This record gives sequence, structure tokens and C-alpha cells, in this order.
Amino acid sequence: MKNNKQKKEIKRGLKAIWRHLEPFRSKIIILIILGLISAVSNGFIPYITGRFFDALIGLSQHKETFISDSLPLWAVLLGIWAIIQLIANNIDWIMDRLRRAVDIGVHFNIETEGFSHMFRLPMAYHKNANTNGELQKISVAGWRISSITGTIINIAPQFLSIIIGIVLAASINSLLASILAIGVFFYMVLLIKILLPIAAIDSEAHRAWNESWNDSAAAVQQIESVKQVTGEEYEINKAKSNLLGKAHKLWYRIQKHWSNVGFYQRIIVFLTQLTIFLLSVQMVSNGSITVGGLIALNGYTLMFFGPFVSLGYSWQIIQNGITSAAQVEEIFEQKPEAYVPPNAISPDKISGEVTFQNVSFRYSPKQHKILDNLNINIKPGQLVALVGESGVGKSTAISLISGYYFPTEGSVLIDGIDTNKLNLTNLRKHIAVVPQEVALFNDTIMNNIRYGKFKATNEEVLKVAKDAHIHEFVSAFPDRYKTLVGERGIKLSVGQKQRIAIARAILRDPSILILDEPTSALDAKTENIVTKALEKLMQGRTTFVIAHRLSTVRKANKIFVFQKGKIVEEGSHEELIENKDGAYRRFYDYQIGLH
Repeated sequence: MKNNKQKKEIKRGLKAIWRHLEPFRSKIIILIILGLISAVSNGFIPYITGRFFDALIGLSQHKETFISDSLPLWAVLLGIWAIIQLIANNIDWIMDRLRRAVDIGVHFNIETEGFSHMFRLPMAYHKNANTNGELQKISVAGWRISSITGTIINIAPQFLSIIIGIVLAASINSLLASILAIGVFFYMVLLIKILLPIAAIDSEAHRAWNESWNDSAAAVQQIESVKQVTGEEYEINKAKSNLLGKAHKLWYRIQKHWSNVGFYQRIIVFLTQLTIFLLSVQMVSNGSITVGGLIALNGYTLMFFGPFVSLGYSWQIIQNGITSAAQVEEIFEQKPEAYVPPNAISPDKISGEVTFQNVSFRYSPKQHKILDNLNINIKPGQLVALVGESGVGKSTAISLISGYYFPTEGSVLIDGIDTNKLNLTNLRKHIAVVPQEVALFNDTIMNNIRYGKFKATNEEVLKVAKDAHIHEFVSAFPDRYKTLVGERGIKLSVGQKQRIAIARAILRDPSILILDEPTSALDAKTENIVTKALEKLMQGRTTFVIAHRLSTVRKANKIFVFQKGKIVEEGSHEELIENKDGAYRRFYDYQIGLH
């Protein structure tokens, strides 16, 4: 079972690598052609070198050989050697530059593709995924897969040189060439025997490291919560236990295997060369091989073992790359959000009528219903409040309006059109949200307001800022609208962030507005300012307010009271307050202190 899982992961990894290399096919083809030329050139160098030294030995013994009357053999061989070296070196230089271009291209293409894919994945995925961990996988896969590309491009021509080297080595002395081949064979067997256990634990080691790293990184991102409860030592001990425990042990096991690879390969190369040198003494003395031939064979020894030695050292890069590619492919295999369904409808204008027809919803077939048979009809421009305890389905119902999810049963209609048939990008352009917890980007106040309507002019931004009562506090900053707000807007107060979110919503000029308890964390003075801004924003728009504090819903045209995914009451504040046994009246009494 474990072997099958491992084979499946390797197959997935190789398939993923091939897919990531596809955009660079033309460059890779050029590299293959240049690699063939380089292999042929490098394959002849030891042979020409040996012949050259034989010619020099002849010259030293006054037995100089001439190609013509004035052209000695050594000069011709030296010229051929120089030309081959120049060709090989220039091709290798061109290949190196092209390889680096492919490396960088693959790396950045994977990261760009990864971010693009994450942006397009549906909300359901992001709510369940460890986003930080997934981004870490994409980043690691980027440089590891690019490292594989560079490694293979470097090693592949060397293996091609071996084929040429075998033929030329055999032409010099078949016995010594056979010893070389036997040495290489034993090294290959040893390499496979050592590498198989590494492959078996590599995936497990990667997962242990990823999980440990993600856990510690998540705690760092929640540093305020950690410090509030003096949890530093707890998190430090957990990090040590995770990283220096299972993850460290698995990685150390892998490193011990690599250490064995390095030791055994040196022993095999040493024994092979020693055998050749011992036999060559007799062969040189009886004339069955020349000194130049021996020099050539020694060169082929390095040529034969070199690629396998490089492969041994580089296999960790290759194995890591395959494992990372397989892991990140799990992300790429997730289906992106279907923004444009077949025969999608993209209305130019949306009036804001929203209808729930017998809507039920559950996140998975095994889960209980989050929403149960909702029937709601909201006319354009109405203010609607959804009231109830946490976890009763209010936010889920709102998410159906934007098409983040679709009903398990029934239909949600926008202006009479089922959300399943709407172009979701077009739909969401007509919807604006002011959330309870506003997350701003680490950018300027100007760009944070402009986010969502990216081409808005500075004048348009300034106007909505004044409408949202932002201008006064922004003007107090030295850099005014160019002030950086910090990560997630940490430099601003909750009220200031809320007003920026309101300004952003006003700028979008939506048909449907969603307010998710926007004043719950504000003091009375700030709440008064934000409420005035919201009242201006809500004018003429269909507005949904998710509320726990009933003071924010008194002006609603309709109030829907949720319990366990169902609407148990609906009506205006005045109507619902009259029902002394109703759920809304109980909420009201609790909040004014009657219970």
C-alpha cells in the first residue's frame, strides 16, 4: 500500500513538473540540441588529449610524425583539441545562460500561477484550507522544480558523452574499458539501493516539516493573542517539539543516506582507477597500450563516473522537487470558481431585488442543514435586518447572495435571475460589503479606499472620504492620504478602518449593500459618526444588515429572526416587539436589561 502511494505521488510529481515546463518547450528543445553538440565535443576531448600526448612522447624520442612535409601531428591534434574546447566552452556558456533563463522563468511562473490559482479558488476552499501553508508549498515548489530543471540540463549532456566515450575507450583498450563499465555498473546498483529508502521517507519528512512550520508560522501571525495570554513559552516549546522532534529526525535519516552515497562513490571510483593503473603498468610495458591511451582512459574514467556522481549528489534536489511538485499539485488540482456558467447572464444594471425560494443549504452531504427552507422576498431599496444568535445561518444566507455558495435546495434570485445563471464577476460588481472586521492592505489610505474600483480618480476618492467622515482624521496624518496603514490596517483604530470600508463601499456605488455588524466594536461617539456615514451609503440601495445589537435594526423595513437555520419571525421592529412571547422580543428584553 505504501509503495503504491509512493509511486502515485512520484507519477503525480513528474506530471506536474512536465506541465510547469510546457511554457518553456522551445527553450528546452534548443537546450537539447546544444546539449547533443556539447556531448559530442566533450566526448572526443579525452581521446584527442591522449593522442596529443602520444605525439609529444614520440617527439621527445625523436620519432616525430608529420601529416604533411611541414605539419607535425602534434600541431594538428593541438589545433583540433583547441577547436573542440572552444566549441564546447562556448556552447556550455550559451546553455548556462539559457538554463538560467529557464530556471528563473519556471520559478516565477509557478509562483505566479500559484497565486493566480489561489485567487480563483472558491470561498469554500479558503474557509477550510491553511492558506499560509498552501502558499508556503507553492513558494517551495517554485525553487525546487526550477532546481530540478537546472540539474537535469546540466547532467543530461554528460550522460550523452558517456555513449561516445564508451566507443572511444573500447577502441583504445577493450579490457580497461570493460573495467570502467563494470565500475559504473556497481556504482549504479549501489546508488539505486541507497536512494530507494530515501524516496520512501522523503515525502513523510516533507509533510512533517510543512506541518511543523505552518503551525509555528500561524502562531507568529497571531502574536497579539499569544502575548495577551503569555503564551510565548508554550509556542516556543511546541515549535521545538515539532521541528526538532519528528521533522528533524526524518531529515537527519535522509542526510545519513546522502552521506553514505558520497562515501561509497569515492571508494568505487578509487578502486576502479586503481585496477586500471595496476593493469596498465603491464600493458604499457608490453606495448598493448600507449601512455597517451592511458591518459585518455583516465579521462574517460572521470567522464563515466562524473555524471553518476553528480546524479548521486543531485538526486536529493530531484527527489525534493518531485515531492514538492506532487504536494503543490494537490492545490492546482482544486477546481477554480466557475465565474461564468454556460449561457451566463450579465445584466448591465441590477435594481437589487433579492428572493430566496425554498432555500436550504449544507456545506457537505454529511453535515446538517445550515439553512432550512428559507423564503424571503426583498424589494429594491429596502433595508433588511437578519437577527439571531451566532451560528444560526445569517452569514451563510448572505454569502448565497454573492454566489460564494449555491443552495443545496431551492433558488436564490437576483432581479428574478437564478444566481447559478449569473456571471458572478458581474454580479459582485453590484454588491459592496462592510464587514465587522475590516482587513486593510499594507498600502496607502488612498489605495485602500480605491480598492475594488481601481481606476477611480483622486477626486472621486476624496469625495467619498468626506461622505464617510474620513477626511478629518486623515488630514491629521503628516502624509495624509499617502499614509501607509500597516499590515491589516494595524496603525488605524477600529472606527477608522470601518470608515475606510464604508468609503470603499460608497465608491463602488453598489445596488446591494451588505453590512455585517459594522458598529458592534465601536464606542458611542464613533458609532454615531459611522452610523451617519452608513445612512448616507444605504440611501436608494437594497441593504442587508447582520446584527446582534438590535439598536442597529430599528429602521429596517423587514427584520428576519433566525433560529437553527430557519426564519422563525419576520416583520418590522414595531410589529415584532408586540409579540411578547416571540424570539425577537426576548432578544430585545435581554439587551435592555429586563432579563
